[in-house]
Amino acid sequence: MVLMTPVVLAYGVLLVVAFGLWLAGRRLYRAARDWRDSLQTVDGFLLHPGLHYHAGHTWVMALGGGTVRVGIDDFGRKIVDGIRGMKLPSRGSKVVEGEVAVHLDCGTRHAKLLSPVDGVVVEVNEALVRGGALPDEVEQDPYGKGWLFTVMVPDRRFMRLPTSATAREWLKWEADRLSLLMHRELGALAADGGDLISKPSATLSEEQWQALTRTFFHAA
Repeated sequence: MVLMTPVVLAYGVLLVVAFGLWLAGRRLYRAARDWRDSLQTVDGFLLHPGLHYHAGHTWVMALGGGTVRVGIDDFGRKIVDGIRGMKLPSRGSKVVEGEVAVHLDCGTRHAKLLSPVDGVVVEVNEALVRGGALPDEVEQDPYGKGWLFTVMVPDRRFMRLPTSATAREWLKWEADRLSLLMHRELGALAADGGDLISKPSATLSEEQWQALTRTFFHAA
């Protein structure tokens, strides 16, 4: 019978731990890759079919344990084009569906986002409020690293919000409304999500900016 020395045992344990970490890393990588691969484009705007979407252009992701994650969708971040900062609800505060939860700093203009759910905020994305990282996180990955806050919800009413094919139809409708608004009321043409006015907060008049944000964010 061969007795294993403490050094050999420790080395074996380290190998097992390292292998476990490698496997976990592979799973996380594949999950992130699969998530990115699931993104769809609807008239120039990205949409993830696994999320639920609120009329004010925020999304909801079920995390389990009665919690959900909330973020701004690609349509919302594109119509303001250039979020410089934001004020998120504080941890422990209550949010109410349909009431203002987030304040966006868009340079010379500001906008507000409504909460898509009722509940208590249990976590906020600190990377977005520390400064510096905000534009990259939200602009490049609104459905991933650009998430806004996490809420403990009392029920699953958010499940009634559009998702999958229903969300696609809703987003197509919103894209059509945007094109009509930009063309008829703002004097500009928005086609396929790509021809929006660059930096509208600096280009549009206050009246035009309010028309844009109130129409799609539903917040005064």
